[in-house]
Amino acid sequence: MHRTALRTLAALAPFLQLTACAGSQPTTKVAADRITGNWAGPHGEKVTFAADRTLVASGLDSKNLASARCPGKPSKGGWSFYVATSKQTQISDKTAKSGSWIALSVGGAAVYCHFDLAVVDGGKALCATDDPGAPCGLDVKFAKE
Repeated sequence: MHRTALRTLAALAPFLQLTACAGSQPTTKVAADRITGNWAGPHGEKVTFAADRTLVASGLDSKNLASARCPGKPSKGGWSFYVATSKQTQISDKTAKSGSWIALSVGGAAVYCHFDLAVVDGGKALCATDDPGAPCGLDVKFAKE
């Protein structure tokens, strides 16, 4: 399958069942300026989100994120909020001004690096997940530095 098609499928798959996201960890919709800045995870994971929707990340090869196959070395990428296109489908949109789920695109990986971030704790934390039914499914919670 073509890499672009894989990215599209990977981006859409977690949100085909958006109603499942309201599970045990509620998400919070926030404006983009609440996301920009430096965020750190509990095991050396770091992501710096810029207002122009670029990012720099490092340590994304930590034990809990191993299934995402991301690079550990500093890598550049992009981010965007997911927006609804229908009741059951969402897509990432770099022009969205706010959201409660964030799509990441991180370069430097041998294979496609993929996990999403759910905005939780009233916007004070970002949880890594690969499962829309478990916003903190990968057990990595980023806090703003």
